[in-house]
Amino acid sequence: MKRFWQFMICAVLIVCMVLPVLTGCGQKPGEKKPEASGSIEQEAGKKLSIMIPGHNPKSKDPKYWQNQVVEQFKADYPDIEVEWVVAGWDAWETKLLANISANDPVDVLNDGANNNPKFAFKGITQPINPYVNLDNPNLHKKTMDAVFCYGGNYHVAVSETNVGVLFYNKYLFESEGQPDPLELYQAGKWNWETFKEIATAFTSKKDKRYGFATEYPYLMFGSNETSMVTLNDKKEYNLNIDSQAIKHSLEMLRDGWYVSKWHGWESNPFTEFFNGNAAMVADFQWMDAQIIEAKEYGLMDFDYGVAPIPFGPDNQDGVSPITAAGWAIGAGSDCPYAAGELINRLVDGHAQYTKNVTNKTLPEDHVKLFQNLAGKPYCTNSYDSAVGGAYEICQAVCGGQSISQAIAEWKPFYQRKVDDANQRT
Repeated sequence: MKRFWQFMICAVLIVCMVLPVLTGCGQKPGEKKPEASGSIEQEAGKKLSIMIPGHNPKSKDPKYWQNQVVEQFKADYPDIEVEWVVAGWDAWETKLLANISANDPVDVLNDGANNNPKFAFKGITQPINPYVNLDNPNLHKKTMDAVFCYGGNYHVAVSETNVGVLFYNKYLFESEGQPDPLELYQAGKWNWETFKEIATAFTSKKDKRYGFATEYPYLMFGSNETSMVTLNDKKEYNLNIDSQAIKHSLEMLRDGWYVSKWHGWESNPFTEFFNGNAAMVADFQWMDAQIIEAKEYGLMDFDYGVAPIPFGPDNQDGVSPITAAGWAIGAGSDCPYAAGELINRLVDGHAQYTKNVTNKTLPEDHVKLFQNLAGKPYCTNSYDSAVGGAYEICQAVCGGQSISQAIAEWKPFYQRKVDDANQRT
């Protein structure tokens, strides 16, 4: 997880958790929209703080495009003092909470699906509706509706969705006569059954070759339109561990990792993919640029393709697993209008960076596929803010434990986590 978030925040900041009972951000009966009256001019003399975990605010490297946005904001609003809150990945949340305890909350926070809706419910962040331009065409409203809308209010502004996809070795597929995953998807035949057949066909224990590799087993939750945790009408977490869709996903993991052994790697998933020892690898769309760099550096010498994560049997809506990150305003900020204006600029800055750098780097057909899949988003991380991605039970079934035994063992553990996440401050 750390590798994934470091790249998202520090490099391109591309952007889940689907809220089954909150599919949009329209106001519902009994809900109140936050009201505010004021302006950024009235906040002259205030100090605006910004935190991006693991970020280098002094770097001139173009990939740290946020620095240029902040410098321009400072030039346009010289009466607002801007302060970077520098924190590494090991201590950023501790630093964030310490600032809150000291009555000096971080004003602009790089926030993501891994922290939500816990951050919103526990009062770490506040609704952005009164302060951020929600009509900005650079906002990805589908993602915001699916991931960051609680009680009719948005809590995070994002400009792009980060889709989970499958990269595959075209040379291996062609040389061994296996059907192309993208063509199967386009024909409506890309599902877990066809995927398992192909993964098994490529697997050879003798040659240490695997049909599939990934660092994110919970992709099998998202591709099956399910999550280890859901939200109810009271906006509380509910443990979903006994659902049939979760059981189907765990069965898929147990088969691939333990029974059929078509999943695996000797060093790491992408090293095996680059070496031709893994026919398919699942990750998020941001890895596309890394694969291109690997080819340029001579780390791989074959053509590759991109396809969606194969659909599970319970994925009746054809959703795609995604994750998301963007910008939030700290609850209790004393300069929320300035924070909102900076967020507007960060949203635009990221959109421009994506247009000028990322989308020019990637093949056009890949970009179109990512955009198409982002139209039906479903989060991959099982409400990570409540149960941490459910890695423990994934590891248990991948190691050979039966589904029923794993559920019985880990259910109390996850229930305690859910109960803690439901505690409001």
